[in-house]
Amino acid sequence: MESGLLSRVEAQLVRQEWAERVVSPAYDALRPEQRFEVMKKDPYVFLHVTRSFGDDESEKTAEEVSESNASALSRLLSENIYEKVRGPSLYLYQLRSGDHKQTAIIGDVPLTAVKEGRIIPHERIRPSRSLHLADHLEKIRVQSSPVALGYEDDEHVATILSSIQNNETPILHFQREDLIEQKIWSVADVHASELIEIMRDKSAYVVDGHHRLSAASEMWTRNGESGSFGKLFAAFFPLSELKISAFHRRVTDMAGYSLDDLYKEIAARDFALLPITGDQDPLPKASGEFSMYAAGQWTTIKPARIHPSEIDSGLLQRKILSPIFHIDEAGTDNRLQYLPGSVGLNHLVDQTDLDGGVAFALHPVPMAQLLSVADRRMTFPPKSTYFQPKVRSGIFLVHR
Repeated sequence: MESGLLSRVEAQLVRQEWAERVVSPAYDALRPEQRFEVMKKDPYVFLHVTRSFGDDESEKTAEEVSESNASALSRLLSENIYEKVRGPSLYLYQLRSGDHKQTAIIGDVPLTAVKEGRIIPHERIRPSRSLHLADHLEKIRVQSSPVALGYEDDEHVATILSSIQNNETPILHFQREDLIEQKIWSVADVHASELIEIMRDKSAYVVDGHHRLSAASEMWTRNGESGSFGKLFAAFFPLSELKISAFHRRVTDMAGYSLDDLYKEIAARDFALLPITGDQDPLPKASGEFSMYAAGQWTTIKPARIHPSEIDSGLLQRKILSPIFHIDEAGTDNRLQYLPGSVGLNHLVDQTDLDGGVAFALHPVPMAQLLSVADRRMTFPPKSTYFQPKVRSGIFLVHR
């Protein structure tokens, strides 16, 4: 195995003629009913492989879901949808959405880098979710969704990546109905060696995939910290190209309070509450304030005092979700739901109007605050940040 932070990866790639059909939309950008509608329409979309336990109201056990995932993967492989395993290589992966584009280096990362503190998380995980993903990985023995990592911009790396994109033809180029254009380049060996050497002593921040990282680490531990499970499939993006959205929250009930009593409970915890009129945009204008939706009414919630190091999701959890709604961030009772900011607030409103409960809209975490917290080896609550566009599942199959 190559030493350092980045190494070549042996992978299968989806064939060009299948890419648009197989490669999944971003999993958590779809509501559960949307995911199952996509799956119902096409037995080959990769969502069949990445379906999560508890994602719907079926009575399937976690083991039965894993069996279904494995069967779906076998079906894709039997149809010759993926190329043969390529020799060790690096790849470039570009996602473009409108005027925004971001390009990652795709390769393997030794999990020893995690133990050394060179892969730096910024969010805590929900342990049950991590264990389900580890069991899924143990069953199918394939990593198909690279963990997204952010590295400090490097002029030498940027020059190499620009040269590859300008002078080489992509080996994959496709776009689904979500209008995210995706391109893959294979990196020539001479450039791969350069990139590996430049990245050798760097560190990187986890920007998406904390639970997948935890699951990979769990599998490495289960296997005695040896063998192919000692590597993490990853996508390295320069930090300057990343775009952060918020992760909004919805609690499925009102914890027994009337709306007026809920207002009083929140106000008693040192918040000012201001009604939002119909002609105002309910999205929070800045960090340090929330918008709450319940019983058809949006309300701005502003703390009287907030420490500069405190982030919105942590404040919401500590002063409202935990003491008022009795919700722990591990999500043990499944009463807390998350909605990425990229989807907009309409679904948050529709779901709350339909099923009741209360919703909280948050402002995106500023990148400088995220890096400051991560550099101090502190972490946010789960699902505090949403980076978009997200890396997709099903382009690569890395067998472990």
